Amino acid sequence: MKSQLRILLTNDDGLNSHGMVHLEEEMRAHAEVWAIAPDRERSATSQAISIRETLRLIQVRPQHFMLTGYPADCVNAALHSRKFPVFDLIISGINHGVNLGDDVHYSGTVGAARHAAIHGYRAIAVSCPIRSHQGDFRRIAFWLRTWIQENQRNIQEGIVYNINYPEEINLPLDAPFPEERFTAQGRRRYYDTYEDIEEGADYWIMRLKDTQMGDVITPGSDFEAMKDGFVSITPLNTYTTHFQEIERWKNFNQTEKKRSLKES
Repeated sequence: MKSQLRILLTNDDGLNSHGMVHLEEEMRAHAEVWAIAPDRERSATSQAISIRETLRLIQVRPQHFMLTGYPADCVNAALHSRKFPVFDLIISGINHGVNLGDDVHYSGTVGAARHAAIHGYRAIAVSCPIRSHQGDFRRIAFWLRTWIQENQRNIQEGIVYNINYPEEINLPLDAPFPEERFTAQGRRRYYDTYEDIEEGADYWIMRLKDTQMGDVITPGSDFEAMKDGFVSITPLNTYTTHFQEIERWKNFNQTEKKRSLKES
């Protein structure tokens, strides 16, 4: 990695989460690093952005900021507030928990990277199964820095590289790393349970009690790669038109017109 590479780090877990701290420690020796994160945990906020609320940007130390907003707000502030320089790469993570399959639609980590990609930046979202904010993310950070160094010229603008690193148990930093696979987004299944807190004649106050997550493991998917112990790298497009559905409706309408002409 060239020393002049300038990287913005963000996440949805906060500035002091070990995922970000260990990632910065690894990147700082090889690049100029800036960091901005929400002032509180903002998991599962997707690409939410504040358009009517005022935001408070707080510099906690040089090149490190907290924002009273969402992860996508953090990226937006870094790109458009004129308080930050221009970045070569934007990394969201390391997230405490995986972002596989349909998780990418809800994840604040992926949402921040997607916002960067929409604005034409090179963007990476990185997640792993470690849930503890005090966990050890140094091996993952080391692997990511090495992968970026080896592939810097091949990382494209406007694409989210959604990386999920598999679970490891007490491996030293110099142990062999898992191989990576480029994968397709899998399918997630969610089973949610709500509980009533209070109810009246025409209202209910409720909260999400529990979410059980399942998955559909298909060949070439991110779930399959993680199950097999590989690093999953899923390139996500920001353009979501379903062209097959357009063609299906065109064919349906043409068929209906022909049928109507015959009946008339």
